[in-house]
Amino acid sequence: MSKVINSIENKPLVWLGVLGVVGTGIYFGVKAIKNAGEQAIIDRAEQSVSEENPWSYTKFLSQRIPTGTNMYTVAGANAAAKQIYGSLDTYLFDSEDICIGVFSSMSNKLRVAQVAQAFFNLYKRDILQYLKNGNKTFSFGTGGLSNDDYERILTIVKNKPKF
Repeated sequence: MSKVINSIENKPLVWLGVLGVVGTGIYFGVKAIKNAGEQAIIDRAEQSVSEENPWSYTKFLSQRIPTGTNMYTVAGANAAAKQIYGSLDTYLFDSEDICIGVFSSMSNKLRVAQVAQAFFNLYKRDILQYLKNGNKTFSFGTGGLSNDDYERILTIVKNKPKF
């Protein structure tokens, strides 16, 4: 141990460089693991077609829905879809909080699937693509949700009960 302390005292710049390299390696390693986890959430939402994924609304809505389940009416699903569309259909500033709030207020994944279907029926666009890209002809720093907000919505929906 005393040899290491003497080495640090005699060559502080070398040790500072070693600590910098090790610290940088740890930082990027943790960041890569975190990004891989975030990407896994996004991939599951965007690519899986199952009765568990409300974003694949055709498959999700084809399953047997228990009697008494809290569902939107067609008008309610259309209203939520219009709110989402309107929150990201601006020229200068998007209203991400409104968009996130719409998803937060949905009580279950069934409602998410209903809104995803209503969104497609109204606008002929996939709701996830719209959340990512918005509806911009000219983008002034807007054009869909940030990656953090997009992932936040996916996480909110993932944590909701199915019915």
